[in-house]
Amino acid sequence: MNNTFEWSRFCKVVRKDFSNIWQNAGTSLLIITLLPILAWLLWWALSGIEEMPPIVPEVRWCFIAGAVFLAAMVSPSRMYRTCNLQKEGIYFAMLPASKLEKYLSMLLFTIVVCPLLCLVGGIVLDYFLTLLPFGPYTKWLWQTDYLAEALDGYRALREGVHPNTDENLVLLTQVFTPGKAVLYGLVAYLSTVGMFLFTTTIFKKHKVLQTILWTWLISFVINLVLTPVMGAMMLKGNWVMEFLESADPVRSFNTAYWAATAWGIVLTLVFFWWANYRLKHMKY
Repeated sequence: MNNTFEWSRFCKVVRKDFSNIWQNAGTSLLIITLLPILAWLLWWALSGIEEMPPIVPEVRWCFIAGAVFLAAMVSPSRMYRTCNLQKEGIYFAMLPASKLEKYLSMLLFTIVVCPLLCLVGGIVLDYFLTLLPFGPYTKWLWQTDYLAEALDGYRALREGVHPNTDENLVLLTQVFTPGKAVLYGLVAYLSTVGMFLFTTTIFKKHKVLQTILWTWLISFVINLVLTPVMGAMMLKGNWVMEFLESADPVRSFNTAYWAATAWGIVLTLVFFWWANYRLKHMKY
């Protein structure tokens, strides 16, 4: 099929993918959504040994966010497991839609739909666990007292309300703003989805496990090469320390942040483009 886009045809592909969610990825998404129960059961087991404090809503939000992130990693290989298989992939190739429409549907389900299902499921699960008259969930998810206190402290530091505050904390508030944290988290999320979507078109079996292993191996090799180089640079002279001491800390941290963010954006675009390129030229 060509690369044209037609809304009605795209909607049919989306409906088809949505109807296949339970068949292709339902079990995996359900297990991921129920993972916070493990922490609840562990607390239940340890509470029989000693008195345990309740699990605060901020930590439970981290559980849910982790489940969403894990769903984004798993959903490409579960939803589109056969897209690069010679015999089974014929069904994907022969869908009555253009390559662009099929790829946009893939992006929709891997970036939004499947992770959103785990997000909603995690919130509903937390609600029911909080309803129980026993267990570590004693507050509702929206009762984030520690987060509110942290935000109040952040505003106080930014406004200079506490003049005797450590300068390093003030520096952190100037560098790490909530907006920057959200932007970097979004870029990291999209780059991760892009990487696992790309490797779905590469590996034929154990796609998630192979992606994790290969990512670890590549990182290990890069560190193995760069560590001696950085060590030699440090031993060659004190210019690195002199540069760091003379540089403006805020400007240096901001430069590092934007460089890391830009690199994440580049990786995201490369992974999504490469996955699309491979699907266009896939031989069945």
